[in-house]
Amino acid sequence: MKTCLIVDESSVVRKVAARIVFQLGFEVDAHASVAEAQAAIARNGLPTLLILSATTATADEVLAFVRDCRARHDARSASILALLVEANLGLMTRLKRAGADGFLFKPFTRAEMAAGLSPFIGAVASEAA
Repeated sequence: MKTCLIVDESSVVRKVAARIVFQLGFEVDAHASVAEAQAAIARNGLPTLLILSATTATADEVLAFVRDCRARHDARSASILALLVEANLGLMTRLKRAGADGFLFKPFTRAEMAAGLSPFIGAVASEAA
């Protein structure tokens, strides 16, 4: 089963993103903080798709969380996407170096999010085959 973990401080973003990702065929879990997400990963393992707000915590906490996820033995098959409010080149570079695969920008429409996820959903589908 394809799984997705969404981490965002906004309940509206979590709800809308969860609905979109669910409609794309994922089992979805959503949390408001990095600490909650870490506990969920400790219980359930790393999801197939991790969507993480870069504004949920301090940049150092987010970067450490991405590094920790990438250091796990099950990280090879996971896609990690960062949610950003603006194109901050410095933060984007640090996130990529930490192990993020790509970026989504908020606010987003259903079409924008689906289009942003499509390269990663294709990778997930081909791995499952």
